[in-house]
Amino acid sequence: MARPEKVRLGELLVQQKLITEEQLKLALEEQKRSGRKLGRVLIDSAYVTEEAISRALAKQLSIPYIDLKYYEFSPQFTQLLPETQARRFRALVMEDRRTALLVAVVDPTDLFAYDEMTRLLKRSIELAVVTESQLLANIDRIYRRTDEISGLAKELGAELGDTPVDFGELISITPGLEEAPVVKLLQSVFEDAVQVRASDIHIEPQERNLRIRFRIDGVLHVQTEADHKIASALVLRLKLMSGLDISEKRLPQDGRFNVKIRNNPVDVRISTMPTQYGESVVMRLLSQATGLLSLTKLGMPQRVLERLRHAVHRPTGMVLVTGPTGSGKTTTLYAALNEVNTPEKKIITVEDPVEYRLPGINQVQVHE
Repeated sequence: MARPEKVRLGELLVQQKLITEEQLKLALEEQKRSGRKLGRVLIDSAYVTEEAISRALAKQLSIPYIDLKYYEFSPQFTQLLPETQARRFRALVMEDRRTALLVAVVDPTDLFAYDEMTRLLKRSIELAVVTESQLLANIDRIYRRTDEISGLAKELGAELGDTPVDFGELISITPGLEEAPVVKLLQSVFEDAVQVRASDIHIEPQERNLRIRFRIDGVLHVQTEADHKIASALVLRLKLMSGLDISEKRLPQDGRFNVKIRNNPVDVRISTMPTQYGESVVMRLLSQATGLLSLTKLGMPQRVLERLRHAVHRPTGMVLVTGPTGSGKTTTLYAALNEVNTPEKKIITVEDPVEYRLPGINQVQVHE
């Protein structure tokens, strides 16, 4: 398939008599004000349906429109694209047509997504148009463990009941510990977070419920919401795992522990903070299985890579790396250290905390 052409959606919908010029004008004004995509503004304003937009794009580009209600995805193909990329590009790999992979997309005019998927999949791709709601529903079903986690949360809530429970006794029993609902729930949360490459897990008690969120590519996404009464059991279990003081609930605490996900070690940094509805927990996940990337694998444009390499090889100076949480600051700095780490050099780092162990480098942990 040839690289798709850029289409002006508003003009296309007017040409196909799906919306009027006046509706387009009002939608463009709202788009400018809110910053939302034009298609979403038109749908939310009830000027046109999601399916009508998808069919119009498919017709204009001479590519198929597919109703996902009647399509069964195969894990053999969907797993070719990690969930983070599937959500980012609003895409799912459907099948292998020998000469190319068929990929379902919401926006077939997104040239950046087309180029990136071609690069990531290392294959030619053909596009089919689908609606965003159907695509996201299938991404949730294919990649996530939401139903499993929600079910385990309900199981834990049922076990705790409405009467006071000795949580320490509940959690510290050794025989069959791995079958305890709180243990199975946390394990599923960790496995799901690692699968979607989340950098952080947030466990947040609210007034009426407990919210668990993942930070993926710097953006927080709600994983599940559960009964508020399981919050204390989860926090207590995590405190026991990280060696924190389980009796201290009025002051913030920091700790660290390890979990195994599919036999791969994952370091977890944990911070607790008292809130008006209970203790909130934030966990940073540091998977040792993925290994450290080299600078060439970070996806930088060649000119940026060359400038960074020149900077890190200089004998004096400073390199500042900034960005929001989960954007890759630590990954970039460790990749830079790997770049200059040779037997002829002595390297000392000062870190808070040490996130990855680098052979041959003297890493100093800061203690306040």
